[in-house]
Amino acid sequence: MQAVKSLLNLSVILVLVCISFGSNAEKIVGYEIKIVLETTSDWTDLTFDNTNFYYLKERILTPHPVSIGLLSISKNTYDSTLTKIEFDLFFPQPLPPELKFSVRKGGIGSTKIAFINTEQETLGVFVNDKNIPYDVQNLMSFSFKSRLFSGKDTIIINPDKLNTEKLVLAFYFLWYYPENWHWTGKLSIAHQPVFGLYSSSNERILKTHINMAKSAGIDGFICSWWGINSVSDQNLKKLASICNEIGFLFTVYLEKVSDMNDLRTSLCYLESTYTQQSAYIKYQGKPVIFIFNRILETIPLDSLRTVNDKFAIINYGYRVSNLEGFDGYHEFLPPETNMQKLKRLYRLARDVANSKNRIFAIPVMPGFDDRSVNEPGTLIKRKNGEYYKQTWESALSANPDWILISTFNEWFEGSEIEPSKEYGELYLKLTKQYIEKFKHNKYQ
Repeated sequence: MQAVKSLLNLSVILVLVCISFGSNAEKIVGYEIKIVLETTSDWTDLTFDNTNFYYLKERILTPHPVSIGLLSISKNTYDSTLTKIEFDLFFPQPLPPELKFSVRKGGIGSTKIAFINTEQETLGVFVNDKNIPYDVQNLMSFSFKSRLFSGKDTIIINPDKLNTEKLVLAFYFLWYYPENWHWTGKLSIAHQPVFGLYSSSNERILKTHINMAKSAGIDGFICSWWGINSVSDQNLKKLASICNEIGFLFTVYLEKVSDMNDLRTSLCYLESTYTQQSAYIKYQGKPVIFIFNRILETIPLDSLRTVNDKFAIINYGYRVSNLEGFDGYHEFLPPETNMQKLKRLYRLARDVANSKNRIFAIPVMPGFDDRSVNEPGTLIKRKNGEYYKQTWESALSANPDWILISTFNEWFEGSEIEPSKEYGELYLKLTKQYIEKFKHNKYQ
């Protein structure tokens, strides 16, 4: 009788998981495990160091407001309120003999991690109560015998990803005019544009940029937008007209608003001015808009969700909370410089997006150098194209829905792929090669 009961439970698990993931992808054998994360710290996170897994869902078990990340929790600084969340994960076979993982936390309280199988058996409990002054991570490492999974929860799941057109989009900046190339009192750029210190109001330059991007395989521009009648707005009207003429996509990167009234006014203006145009990017019939991180510093997530009826909003930041009520998430720069850690983060971010049927967009970047405008500034060396290749390979390994190039022409931060006197057309050529891989699945 117990064997029959276990078999029935297994069948239910199989059905539920298959419904969750769809039915078109490769079948995988493994174990569904519930991880209960309980903390009195103001933030904590969990990282698996030597195994892959699939993200299924999360469940908040306490009423206190909390922001949920990728196997992480954050609250207000020094908030010691008990918070408890369940994460359902699926670990594919084969597993290493021991699962190695680490837990970080803030400087207060403790974090407890419990592993529970589908029969509600607790397989292991681990506690990080480390509170060392001036230690910003309070990291503790643990290991867990993977044989404890065996014979209990072996199931087959069918992971699937969102069925949407693969797009490669490049962040594009329309703020250039003769005076602002020297806005710090000196030439404020790391590299020299082949076209000189151009103006973004020059339609010949705009058309040249679009044709260059299109020749490299880029589908469209995500245009930095700073408000009604701003320089970027005036120049976007010219760019939009050329995009419609040439057949090149564009959308808006909302960079700044002052409050909710400003946000609503801006969105109404964008809707009436741009989104009806043929070249404007649409997703499931709704015009797409990208949200920059600065917006989230001004507008609470709950308020931002209330304006999401007319736009497909691609929110900022790879966090579970940033997907709820939105159509996808992205980041502007690769969030890690260590490529192995970056691949691991992208895999988890992709699984979270897949579990919620949302768009997952990944940035790739040739390098970064803002030392001409900031002191001391940040330098990520280009290594003659090697860094760009590494970010592309990391992005491709996660099989995202969209890839975002950071950037086509952000000269002040030295992240441009537009031809320069230093690198010529190297980055456009590399872009074309990797877009070919992405569009034709030549990386799998």
